Amino acid sequence: MITSKRLGYGVCVLYELATRKEGYHSAREIAEGYSVPEAFVRKILLDLRRAGLVTAQKGRTGGYQLAHAPHEIVLGQVIAALEPEPPALVYGRQRGGGFVTGQDCPVDPFWKGIEEAFTQALAASTLADVVERSRPPAKKRTPAAKKTPARGRKKSRR
Repeated sequence: MITSKRLGYGVCVLYELATRKEGYHSAREIAEGYSVPEAFVRKILLDLRRAGLVTAQKGRTGGYQLAHAPHEIVLGQVIAALEPEPPALVYGRQRGGGFVTGQDCPVDPFWKGIEEAFTQALAASTLADVVERSRPPAKKRTPAAKKTPARGRKKSRR
């Protein structure tokens, strides 16, 4: 599957805003968490703001926050805000070669169908779905472990 860096990091930015405590968060702190340039994150946030998905506040305590609850933000909106074309699966002409299909290729309808299902699944998913599936599972309580002696020096027998 091919998704652009903008879409991939755009979803990560929204995830960060959805999972952090309430308030405004700077582009710098979000960018540092993913080791990407702050300017890149700012451009993503600008497009998300234009689409009405995040709000911005200027000043020392400013930054960005979600404009809507995560269950109200559909990934189809995110795609529309960040991508000039919808994401495509890996088939067709690619840089550096790769598998090339065309209308006369017998398996082209198969790949087109997979791509359509992928696009529909993205369009139907919400930011809440992303958060739910991305969080590490809650730690399960386990029975108390048996106490074993600490490793290290052996006790000498007398």
